[in-house]
Amino acid sequence: MRSLLIHVSKDSLSTALQAALKAISANSSSRVLSGIHIQAQAEGLTLTASNIRMTIEYKLPVKMDSMIVHKPGEIVVPACYFYEIIRKLDPGLIRLEIAETLILNIQSGYTQFRLCGMDTAEFPRIHYVDHPNTKKIRMKNTLLKQIFKHVVFAVSSLETRPVLTGVSLQIDNQNIRVVATDGIRLAQQVVENVEDYGVSPLNVIIPGSTLEDLLKIINDDEGSSTQIEIGQKQIRFISDGLRVQSALLEGTYPYVDNLIPQVYISEVIVKTERLLRVVERIAILAGESVTLGVYHSGILHLISRTADVGEAKEEIPLEYLEGEYFRVAFNGKYFRDILRAIDSDTLRIRFAGKERPLVIQPVDMTSSTLFLITPMRTQDGG
Repeated sequence: MRSLLIHVSKDSLSTALQAALKAISANSSSRVLSGIHIQAQAEGLTLTASNIRMTIEYKLPVKMDSMIVHKPGEIVVPACYFYEIIRKLDPGLIRLEIAETLILNIQSGYTQFRLCGMDTAEFPRIHYVDHPNTKKIRMKNTLLKQIFKHVVFAVSSLETRPVLTGVSLQIDNQNIRVVATDGIRLAQQVVENVEDYGVSPLNVIIPGSTLEDLLKIINDDEGSSTQIEIGQKQIRFISDGLRVQSALLEGTYPYVDNLIPQVYISEVIVKTERLLRVVERIAILAGESVTLGVYHSGILHLISRTADVGEAKEEIPLEYLEGEYFRVAFNGKYFRDILRAIDSDTLRIRFAGKERPLVIQPVDMTSSTLFLITPMRTQDGG
């Protein structure tokens, strides 16, 4: 099936391309995986991109004003060139046609491109084969985005411990728990009494890169939902016309409960947005370390200092203080990332000692969200 002729609106095609292209690897050693698979069938157009570990498929259904299939067919074309061509075309309907073997004609108004294609035989596909052990749950997109957005930033970027590049997902009856850590910071979200998914207890590790891409492209309308299909080695997200399939990470996620301090020396509450603005300001002069301290009642002090550059200091009034005064140094960038993941107007910081992680929690969120950041051993952290 090689002959192809369709008309598709630029807006619809651009939306589908932007979603699918997130699976394209910039450093792919495979020519076919640097391409995008275009397949037209009677029911619509499907665009697929893959990097072996993750495959994204986006379907555009037939619509009289934006998607018309005249002849079914398929081809793989270089993704970067195809996207740039479509992006620069004028608004309106675009004609895509395979007029000769492995050549895609792209026409919009008086503009025409001929793009060399590749054979589709070796291109990865998403195979929808139900395995007896596949677990299926349906989750509202608003909840899916909420639980993963709060933790995915904390995954490790280093491949030395592959499981830490992923997010641990645990589902037990009506409770969902997601955890991410890179060994320096930890983010945990627990949502209780959500819905009885009717599946046996579930414990898998999803690649952080897959979740980051998914959060950017799924619809977050109130009524939208996603079906999550979890097999032994793969996970699949199905939402509207979008299909995202990814390999799960193998291995055992580290036990993190013992990292969370249960006894605290000090506790403060502060306005989230104000603290974020201050951290972003003083981090301008920070190498890595930012020092946070409470030296007298009612004031939170933040200091950053870099040799041969300068220093910055700022004070923030506290909403609440209990316990001893304290001082601790931490990675300013990591602390900023945590603050950006907090939706609450105020947050709670708990200090358990110089050798223990700093605990950060939103104050006014119904779900249980918790962040840890390990202190840095510097002179300022004392």
